[in-house]
Amino acid sequence: MRGQLGLLLGSKAVSDIGYALDFVCLSIFVWESTRSALATGLVSVALYAGAILGGRLGHAYGARWDRRAVMVAADLVRMVVLLTLAVLPGQPQLYVAVFLVGVGRSVFEGTLSAATPVLAGERTQFVNSVLAGLKGVAFMLGMGLSAVAVPLIGFQGVFALDAASYALSALVLVAIRVPFRESGSTTESGDQKVLWPAVVAAGLVPLFVVRCLDAFGSSSQHVGIPILGSELSPGAPTEAAGVLWGVWAAGLLLAGFVLRPLATRVIARAPGVVFCLATIVMSLGFIGIFWFDDWPLRLAAAAVAGIGDAFSEVAFKQAVQRLPDERRGPVFGLSQIVVNSGFMAGLVATSLLLTPDLVPQWVLLLHGVPLLVAAVAAVRLRVR
Repeated sequence: MRGQLGLLLGSKAVSDIGYALDFVCLSIFVWESTRSALATGLVSVALYAGAILGGRLGHAYGARWDRRAVMVAADLVRMVVLLTLAVLPGQPQLYVAVFLVGVGRSVFEGTLSAATPVLAGERTQFVNSVLAGLKGVAFMLGMGLSAVAVPLIGFQGVFALDAASYALSALVLVAIRVPFRESGSTTESGDQKVLWPAVVAAGLVPLFVVRCLDAFGSSSQHVGIPILGSELSPGAPTEAAGVLWGVWAAGLLLAGFVLRPLATRVIARAPGVVFCLATIVMSLGFIGIFWFDDWPLRLAAAAVAGIGDAFSEVAFKQAVQRLPDERRGPVFGLSQIVVNSGFMAGLVATSLLLTPDLVPQWVLLLHGVPLLVAAVAAVRLRVR
């Protein structure tokens, strides 16, 4: 069982490397093809629109569908669209591919999160932290490989490589023989009329509010870090931005594999409170990136942001995974809707309102709001 779970986690890490390659190379491919900021921005819009649709599917059908089959289908869809893009690169099909990659990732992530307590049992929190750490490794490797792979094999070769990573994940899912749903679980409790009282009773509503506001605020650094990179290193802006994101990913790795085990009992006892406190830490880290003047302090802030990000992810999953098996799928689907809607709304607002001279103030505003709301929510959850 553990060996097969290890295979699943390993294949998930490989497909995450493929996703990190997608994340970088798809936008660069559009920019190189069009030199249009609007066309490039639409890549992110298509990605998060697909993720919202994937979340809606999970919310509506996650209580009933075959989790293994759905995860395999999510991998195969991403494999096919990227292979199509590798053979026939072009702008119209690229947006379709990005949209479907967003749908597939949202469905896969939400379904895996719902199935994790079945797959891991008492080691659920450990597996959640391993997933957070592997995400850091995958993003470090994927974003680093993007700088090497494009000159060597070109964009079409990168798309084919990404497709292969999803093919491997699908093969592993088909090959392993582990349960993805508790035996004897019913679908009656998946009805939305029954679901919402359970979400409220579990104290998850404040977490969803904080998560939505945090996603909205996170758009600020996704736009702000490239601008900051061009200010800090005009000759090589991608290097400065890459270093900051690389240290952030290292923070994910450190939290997932080193620091999280030190907080096992606290997370198990009060995951909602830990989630809110971790969100505060993450927000402070991203604010520090833009407000500190010295590079060592900027890098330390990036690492803190990654640590907070990892802890918030683990704690949020732990809070939702306390729900019965048949309710977890719809709630994780709802989480995908909330997060991606917040992020897309933030990207639109940031793109329309942000000017380069106001980046630090904008980051402080957009992260300051979830920081304050998370502090209030932490106190209320602790009292409750």
